[in-house]
Amino acid sequence: MSTLRNIHGLAEVADQYGVLLVDQFGTLHDGQTPYPHAAEALVRYRATGGKVIVLSNSAKSGDDNRERLKGFGFDERHFDGVVTSGDAAQAAMRTGALGSAFQPGGKIHISGKPGADYGFGAFGFSIVWPDDADGIILAACQEPDRNWRQQIRDLLGAARRGVTVAVCNPDLEMLTPKGVRPSAGAIALELARAGAVLHTFGKPHIDIYRTALAAAGNPPPSAVLAIGDSPEHDLQGAANAALDGALVRTGIMVGQDDAALLPRLPKRTERPWLSLPELRW
Repeated sequence: MSTLRNIHGLAEVADQYGVLLVDQFGTLHDGQTPYPHAAEALVRYRATGGKVIVLSNSAKSGDDNRERLKGFGFDERHFDGVVTSGDAAQAAMRTGALGSAFQPGGKIHISGKPGADYGFGAFGFSIVWPDDADGIILAACQEPDRNWRQQIRDLLGAARRGVTVAVCNPDLEMLTPKGVRPSAGAIALELARAGAVLHTFGKPHIDIYRTALAAAGNPPPSAVLAIGDSPEHDLQGAANAALDGALVRTGIMVGQDDAALLPRLPKRTERPWLSLPELRW
């Protein structure tokens, strides 16, 4: 059975790791405000010679997220690189891995916040309504502005036709100003049940970890600690990549006690998962 080892801050374990893979939403900030000790923790860790890669299930590119992070006070003092699920999806489209629907001229529907193209506008797609689409880019859930089940209903017809859905944010839950809500990953599961073919990018899938580790210089797995607020994405992704992991009790973990968390932890017997109240030194 998996166990949790509670620690006060990164200082207790920093000397064991040369690289941190750090989640963004729910770990560095809550979407509105940065967490109070996160920036200091990263600066102090990097002062020891360690590298930090921000690893985010954001449908937007790493470059876009660098700009977003600046708005929360995070910049090159705090991290060495930013890798996102959006980067992984764009790379797959460029190589043709998602098929002809996702090539220039393909009839694509982008499902997310109204009016946002998430960086996919440059691909030369013909942007259409779901019922006319040969492929769907599932970029984000529209909660809390619009109920997630309404978004599912928009896409059900296409799903029943068996269209390919590029899931660019596989998170099952997300933190919003109105609390924790279902995220795009939960929508994707419902579309798959209706017949859609999913291609999923981001944590916990191994490809994004290979990209992040390459950005850090391909350190040995034993030298890497993955940090985030999701057992199903941050810790499961760490397990898939044979990395240690630390769960912060911010973001979607607020109010969750150990008894509720233990059944959600990926199976691991040789070492406990770490747990911190927040990202702090």
